[in-house]
Amino acid sequence: MNEKPNFNYVNQLADGDVAFKAKLLAVIKNEFPLELQKYHAAVSSNDLFQIAEVVHKLKNKISMLGLESSYLIAQEYEENLKQNSTSRKESFEEVLTLMTAFINSF
Repeated sequence: MNEKPNFNYVNQLADGDVAFKAKLLAVIKNEFPLELQKYHAAVSSNDLFQIAEVVHKLKNKISMLGLESSYLIAQEYEENLKQNSTSRKESFEEVLTLMTAFINSF
């Protein structure tokens, strides 16, 4: 995966407001592990509807971290899940691994 997470969108939203940027990053850092846990629980139970719901929520974090190609992967995976297919699962989970490493670094 060539794409790298970044703070470009967060910086744009914060518009120089350091406190607001810190709040946005805190939300990402706090919510992402919980959503990741829900994702793995849904995968373990093979509940495609629940997986799709969690993927939908995770797309927000993907977008916030400037991962445009990864957002498209998540979007395709979510649509596939709604069609009872797990196609794109491996690619989506690569995105989650990339995000986990990045989020753990700040």
